[in-house]
Amino acid sequence: MEYALQVVGDYDHVLAVARICEEKGAAAVSLPDHYLFGSKREDYTNPVYDSLMQAAALGRDTTDIEIVMLVSPITFRHPAVYAKAAITIDELSGGRFVFGLGTGWHDDEHKYFGIPYPDFNERFGMLEDALGYIRQFFDDPEQGFESTRYRFEGVGYQPRARQDLRILVGGGGPKRTPRLAGTYGGEYSIAGSDPEGIAEKVERAHTAAAAAGRDPGDLLLTISAVTVSGHTDAEITENVGRIEKNGRSGEEARKAWEDRGLKFRTWEEHKDRFGRFADAGVQRSYLQLVAQDADMAAEALEVLG
Repeated sequence: MEYALQVVGDYDHVLAVARICEEKGAAAVSLPDHYLFGSKREDYTNPVYDSLMQAAALGRDTTDIEIVMLVSPITFRHPAVYAKAAITIDELSGGRFVFGLGTGWHDDEHKYFGIPYPDFNERFGMLEDALGYIRQFFDDPEQGFESTRYRFEGVGYQPRARQDLRILVGGGGPKRTPRLAGTYGGEYSIAGSDPEGIAEKVERAHTAAAAAGRDPGDLLLTISAVTVSGHTDAEITENVGRIEKNGRSGEEARKAWEDRGLKFRTWEEHKDRFGRFADAGVQRSYLQLVAQDADMAAEALEVLG
């Protein structure tokens, strides 16, 4: 199992965490693509930046690690914008960008900014059409593309995408997401908190890859996992308090997270859990929340790596 960090915040913080990833030998630094963080109105005044812009800056300010968009919602931008942005960021980074695309899920994020937000089935249709568009734009733009929702005319557009510029497809669905990941993606980020059931999703993704004429073995299998942790239960609570932004104590913040269904684990419990994911075929874990504190992010990579 290899490890990466997911980070949010102002650019100074994002860059500091990215450099920790490089120093500690992490596989990647990843950014979520949101315009709001949190789940209620009082959270929505916290600073949020454009992640594609930050990814581009990281491309110039780092040297070794992959820079992963985990993930952009299809509702935010037309696939042409994503295709051009991905090629540009990849060039800026010297070929280290990984572009992730999903359906979008944050209802308020769309409501507050006035972004159209179709129902889930339509968003899934948009995602499939957009993946086809971007894959074709990367691989063979001279042939053009046309689907129900998107099209481009065949021209030898420049610059061309790097041959192995990876598209990440993520989600928790048991059928459609694995099919899309295998058909269009180079990375399948499997949502879910437990390793049970992963084998069936992976098999579907591999079957789809083979049907699309692609090598199933080239599909990178990854997960994302909240890893605010500690060696003891008391240390976990203390560390939750270190990343708390709303003025609550560690105990109050931890209870709020647990009331939302989050389970906190010690480092040893995480090691056991990640080992079971590795046994199920997962190759990389993106560690979430822990990178809100740079020192804690470094500790996580040291303990797990």
